[in-house]
Amino acid sequence: MLIHIALAGALLACAGAAQACCPDGGHGAPAAAAGLGESLPKARNLALDPAWRIYEFSRDGVTYLQINDVAGTVRAAVGRVNDTLWVLPMGADVARVTVPDKGAGTSGSVVYQTSGFVVRVVPGRNGGDAWEISAAD
Repeated sequence: MLIHIALAGALLACAGAAQACCPDGGHGAPAAAAGLGESLPKARNLALDPAWRIYEFSRDGVTYLQINDVAGTVRAAVGRVNDTLWVLPMGADVARVTVPDKGAGTSGSVVYQTSGFVVRVVPGRNGGDAWEISAAD
């Protein structure tokens, strides 16, 4: 009987640790809580295109998205609460980041897409790439 109680306690402890690790049920990587603005944050690269590094962070109800190039240069970052997005004043391409309204025409190649964000890069001709970052529908 004592062994069964100890085993049940161990299983409950493991379930709690799994929930702390993966609160979304393990269907995706939880967003990092620290590292925004760093060249090589300790967060998972979520980019669909190997030319880019895209990291998602979450803190105090705000979700942040950071785009780096393969050299680690921060290119752009946005914040999001619900359906409201804004461009953070950081990154080499900050002047070329737009957050189009839902339903607005878009261009460029999708380099990141989740239930929260869609990121498109529009290759630049003069001065660098442009970014369209929108809330996912």
